[in-house]
Amino acid sequence: MGFELVSDRRPLLFLTLVTTMSLPFFVLGAFVDSVRVGALELPASAAMFLVPVLAAVFLIRRDEGKKAVWALLRRAFDYSAAPHKVWYLVAAGVPVVAGIAAYGIARGLGAVGGGVPIALAALPFVLIATLFSATCEELGWTGYATDPLQRRWGPVWAGIALGIYWAVWHLVPLAQVGHGFWWISGWFVGTVAGRVLIVWLHNRTGQGVLAAILFHAMLNVTAVVTPDYGEPIVLILGGALLTLAVVLAYVPGPLGDRAAPPATALSMADRPDQ
Repeated sequence: MGFELVSDRRPLLFLTLVTTMSLPFFVLGAFVDSVRVGALELPASAAMFLVPVLAAVFLIRRDEGKKAVWALLRRAFDYSAAPHKVWYLVAAGVPVVAGIAAYGIARGLGAVGGGVPIALAALPFVLIATLFSATCEELGWTGYATDPLQRRWGPVWAGIALGIYWAVWHLVPLAQVGHGFWWISGWFVGTVAGRVLIVWLHNRTGQGVLAAILFHAMLNVTAVVTPDYGEPIVLILGGALLTLAVVLAYVPGPLGDRAAPPATALSMADRPDQ
């Protein structure tokens, strides 16, 4: 199934709405204890993963109608637009490879040495939870905001801009669980690089959302299962490796110079006016 392009979506208004709707979650995180899931400590404010999809649904319902809302939600499961389905494996695999490599280098340097911090039996539940949270976020970041931004600025700058916002959006929850400067710095670089890669994968898969969901979910799974994920060196190395992946993706023209779509994509079969 191809995608029809729809204009007049407003990413800056979307990001403003996301910021406003996130404030109660930041307050909640200040008063409710965090929980540990494998190597990852989550504050109550992490529940704000619901906000991007809610903001996107609100704006689309107001501006385009109910059919467009259902079209957005269906995009989470639509893999048909990708000319080569192997990109979905790439999307799921890059965060895992980067995480394994970062930990392997850190262990080789003698900086870490812990074991896997979660029982294997818990992995299916972790995967389901991360897929759900990534879907809620990416229907907003990718499904609503990405294409209008790259229409204006191109894929690289759109990815950097959205990645910076995405990273800043997480700073309060990260501070609430006590992460320090170097840990957050490594995480921040990796997060921005990850968003640039998500935009690249989005374009390689016909402006779909599924590749973004897979990449985002596996970033979170990797964070949960990586030993010594709380050590700054693991995050710094991970951020460096994801940045290297950005360079490999965008510098060789045949991979990275695909033209950005002129507007937000919507399935041709689900246009609001049909």
